[in-house]
This record gives sequence, structure tokens and C-alpha cells, in this order.
Amino acid sequence: MKKNKSIKNNIPLMVTAVIIGILIILIIIMYHNNDRTDRIGNMSIHYPRMTNVNPTTKYINSSDNKLIEYSFSNFAWSYIYYGELIMDNGDVYLFNCSDKHSYNSNECITKKVDTISNSDMNKILKYRDSISEKYKSKNEMNDYGEVSISMVKDDIEILLIGKGDNKITNSSKNVNKLLKILKKYKIYV
Repeated sequence: MKKNKSIKNNIPLMVTAVIIGILIILIIIMYHNNDRTDRIGNMSIHYPRMTNVNPTTKYINSSDNKLIEYSFSNFAWSYIYYGELIMDNGDVYLFNCSDKHSYNSNECITKKVDTISNSDMNKILKYRDSISEKYKSKNEMNDYGEVSISMVKDDIEILLIGKGDNKITNSSKNVNKLLKILKKYKIYV
């Protein structure tokens, strides 16, 4: 009889221990950065705005030479911002700004991982001419951070596709053709 009573008295303590254990496992998983050897799974837009992907414009300095950014960010538990950059010469770099708490992906480059072929770069640059800020938005309430691909055109970084609490797609002509090229290089949302 005493054993049953002590078990009943300890149930809240056992439930609390299980919940704490699950939270610890989730935190460990969240901070484990599998990489493309720095591998990037799904990424997101990096503007500092918690978990809402909004069609926004970011003005940049064209001397940065960034052409396309594929990124993941989440600011809910801690600062997370990492991804891949395609520079205007076709080189693909990984970046991770999480430790630096920087919003400038160019400051956080970790290593070069690929190079876009000349023929694909010519297509990307051709398609860039038709890209503008034409967005479709759908509220999805996926509270998992933000995943996005954006492109620099005339010193403006334009969102091509983004997922987070909202799903944002750019409806400009040739966006899908451009995204298809990026998928060849494992850069996709």
C-alpha cells in the first residue's frame, strides 16, 4: 500500500523529469549544425524579424558582390542565421552568422563549396532582369523559423521565395526557371 502511495506522489515529479528531458533533447537537436560539410538543409530570409517572412526590400551595397542568398533564420530561442551565398562570379559559399550575431551574411562566410557553371550563370543573370517585387502571400503559421531565397538586383535584395509563418512566393516571370537552376546546386527551399 505504501509503495502505491509513493508512486502516486511522485507522478508529477516523473512527468516533469520527462518534459525536461524532452526539452534538453530538442535543444541539443536545434543546436546541432549538420553541414554540407557545414551542410545547410532548408534555409530562410535573414531580416531581423522573429518568425514572420514578409515581402520586404533590403538595400545593400553592390560592392558586396552577393547575387543570391539562401538562408535559414530563427530568433525565437536564440539567434540563428546561416545559409549559402552565390556571388556574382558564380562561387558558392557557406555562411554562419549565428555566433557573430551579424545580419550581414558576407561577414560570416565560412568556406567555398561549389561554383555555378558559366552557362547557368548566364541564365541566372538573364532571368534576373525579369525579377521584380511581385509577391503572393499565404499565412501558414509554421513556427519553425524562416527559410528563403533572395536575389540582388540594382542594389536591392528581392525575395524569390520564403517560408515561415507566411509562405511568400515571387510571381515575377522566370522565378521558377531561376529556382530550377538553383536546385541543380542543392540550393532550394
